[in-house]
Amino acid sequence: MKCSCLTFIQDPLKYIVNERIHCTIKKMCETIEKAYKLNSEDLAVLKTNQKHLEKAYCKGAIPHLTNIKTIVKKCIAVPSNVLLEEDKCQRIQYNDTEFKNINQKLEDLQQRAKRATILNSILKEELQFLEQFPVTEENINKMCHVTKNIVQNPDVIEKMYQLVEDYNQFSTNFKTTSITTKMKYNTIDNLKCKEFDVNNL
Repeated sequence: MKCSCLTFIQDPLKYIVNERIHCTIKKMCETIEKAYKLNSEDLAVLKTNQKHLEKAYCKGAIPHLTNIKTIVKKCIAVPSNVLLEEDKCQRIQYNDTEFKNINQKLEDLQQRAKRATILNSILKEELQFLEQFPVTEENINKMCHVTKNIVQNPDVIEKMYQLVEDYNQFSTNFKTTSITTKMKYNTIDNLKCKEFDVNNL
């Protein structure tokens, strides 16, 4: 007689005992069947007796289950003063101050790990950028040369700024100034010209 999984969950010891009874009686009946070469009628009687025998043994084992459970508990019970392998970390006890210090160290480690993760992400992005735009030795030398010239001649930057500013001012004045006929054909200031009648020439 097979016991259900529910029986195993509710009472594992009872399930194990009943399963052992079932396997033993089944093996005995199979041996009888092979030894005496039973016909179909005798085989049916044997199967019926097998079920009755299983029920009788399981019922007879019930009063002994309590004693078996007590013995099993004594064998597998762990004394209160003994730590299991997975509980050995609890052997060391900490006071409140030590516990706060440990928590602080843990938070610091978490922050460091977080910063390391962010830094790693930034470095990966920079590496991808450098792979797209490789920096050659020639370009580096050019940049160094330009930087060196700027440092040695700081007035160059000021002159460039002044040049750009003058150009912008000139461009603005040029756009706002209207061009007259005199300015167009007589571009030289204070130029004195004599008028001629073209028809009388």
